[in-house]
Amino acid sequence: MRLELNNQRNMQFKTIFNKVNPWIGLIASLCLIIPSLYDILDDPFKLTTDHLILAGGVFFMILFLKEIFDRIINLEEME
Repeated sequence: MRLELNNQRNMQFKTIFNKVNPWIGLIASLCLIIPSLYDILDDPFKLTTDHLILAGGVFFMILFLKEIFDRIINLEEME
Protein backbone atom coordinates (compact mmCIF):
# COMPACT_ATOMS: atom_id res chain seq x y z
CA MET A 1 0.00 0.00 0.00
CA ARG A 2 1.36 3.37 -0.98
CA LEU A 3 0.73 6.49 1.08
CA GLU A 4 0.89 9.80 -0.70
CA LEU A 5 0.64 13.25 0.82
CA ASN A 6 -1.82 15.36 -1.09
CA ASN A 7 -1.34 18.83 0.28
CA GLN A 8 -1.69 21.95 -1.85
CA ARG A 9 2.04 22.41 -2.53
CA ASN A 10 2.58 18.81 -3.67
CA MET A 11 -0.41 19.02 -5.97
CA GLN A 12 0.91 22.23 -7.56
CA PHE A 13 4.30 20.63 -8.22
CA LYS A 14 2.63 17.54 -9.63
CA THR A 15 0.55 19.55 -12.11
CA ILE A 16 3.62 21.54 -13.19
CA PHE A 17 5.66 18.36 -13.71
CA ASN A 18 2.84 16.81 -15.73
CA LYS A 19 2.74 19.84 -18.04
CA VAL A 20 6.51 20.04 -18.58
CA ASN A 21 8.08 17.49 -20.86
CA PRO A 22 10.56 15.58 -18.64
CA TRP A 23 13.26 15.63 -21.31
CA ILE A 24 13.11 19.43 -21.49
CA GLY A 25 13.20 19.59 -17.69
CA LEU A 26 16.23 17.31 -17.65
CA ILE A 27 18.09 19.49 -20.14
CA ALA A 28 17.16 22.63 -18.19
CA SER A 29 18.43 21.12 -14.94
CA LEU A 30 21.69 20.17 -16.65
CA CYS A 31 21.97 23.77 -17.85
CA LEU A 32 21.84 24.79 -14.19
CA ILE A 33 24.27 22.12 -12.98
CA ILE A 34 27.12 22.43 -15.49
CA PRO A 35 27.88 26.19 -15.13
CA SER A 36 27.64 26.03 -11.37
CA LEU A 37 30.11 23.12 -11.33
CA TYR A 38 32.63 25.20 -13.26
CA ASP A 39 32.29 28.05 -10.78
CA ILE A 40 32.59 25.70 -7.80
CA LEU A 41 35.76 24.12 -9.19
CA ASP A 42 37.44 27.54 -9.25
CA ASP A 43 37.17 27.87 -5.46
CA PRO A 44 35.72 24.65 -3.98
CA PHE A 45 36.05 25.47 -0.27
CA LYS A 46 34.16 28.75 -0.34
CA LEU A 47 30.39 28.44 0.13
CA THR A 48 28.59 30.46 -2.54
CA THR A 49 25.20 30.60 -4.21
CA ASP A 50 26.54 28.23 -6.84
CA HIS A 51 26.33 25.45 -4.28
CA LEU A 52 22.62 26.17 -3.82
CA ILE A 53 22.07 26.29 -7.57
CA LEU A 54 23.89 22.97 -7.91
CA ALA A 55 21.75 21.39 -5.19
CA GLY A 56 18.55 22.67 -6.80
CA GLY A 57 19.64 21.46 -10.23
CA VAL A 58 20.46 17.99 -8.93
CA PHE A 59 17.13 17.85 -7.09
CA PHE A 60 15.15 18.73 -10.23
CA MET A 61 17.28 16.39 -12.34
CA ILE A 62 16.39 13.50 -10.04
CA LEU A 63 12.69 14.39 -10.19
CA PHE A 64 12.68 14.55 -13.99
CA LEU A 65 14.67 11.31 -14.30
CA LYS A 66 12.13 9.64 -12.02
CA GLU A 67 9.33 10.89 -14.27
CA ILE A 68 11.12 9.58 -17.39
CA PHE A 69 11.69 6.16 -15.84
CA ASP A 70 8.10 6.00 -14.58
CA ARG A 71 6.84 6.66 -18.09
CA ILE A 72 9.14 3.95 -19.50
CA ILE A 73 7.93 1.44 -16.92
CA ASN A 74 4.26 2.30 -17.55
CA LEU A 75 4.80 1.94 -21.30
CA GLU A 76 6.21 -1.57 -20.81
CA GLU A 77 3.22 -2.56 -18.68
CA MET A 78 0.82 -1.54 -21.44
CA GLU A 79 2.13 -4.22 -23.85
